[in-house]
Amino acid sequence: MTYQQVLNIIKAALTGRPAGTKVQAKDHEAAEIAIVNYTKQLFDAFSGTVVREAHSNATAGVNCDLVWNAAFTDSNYSYIVNGFDADGNPVEIQKINKSSTKIVIRTLVNATMTAIAIPYQ
Repeated sequence: MTYQQVLNIIKAALTGRPAGTKVQAKDHEAAEIAIVNYTKQLFDAFSGTVVREAHSNATAGVNCDLVWNAAFTDSNYSYIVNGFDADGNPVEIQKINKSSTKIVIRTLVNATMTAIAIPYQ
């Protein structure tokens, strides 16, 4: 539900009624419910944008699970992965799989891996 839809429901209940008539309880209730639902929708949208992170040590040629510190509701998110070998050099990373709880990657050398992710809006 959009802001404009909620506003239209409120206007219909309060100022959009015929002149000289009382606000109808059912219309007032619908407006209040629309406000609460819109507020909940905004809360969910903003609470869902928390950045997730994952850390692990990768072994050369072996699949490595980077498990998010909090699972996403689905796999609609963007992520960035960085890995460095023991000398601090960046490593090549191959993506194997992506799910709501983790990404699976593989490297050609042993490496320390770090990833961050945010959900799509």
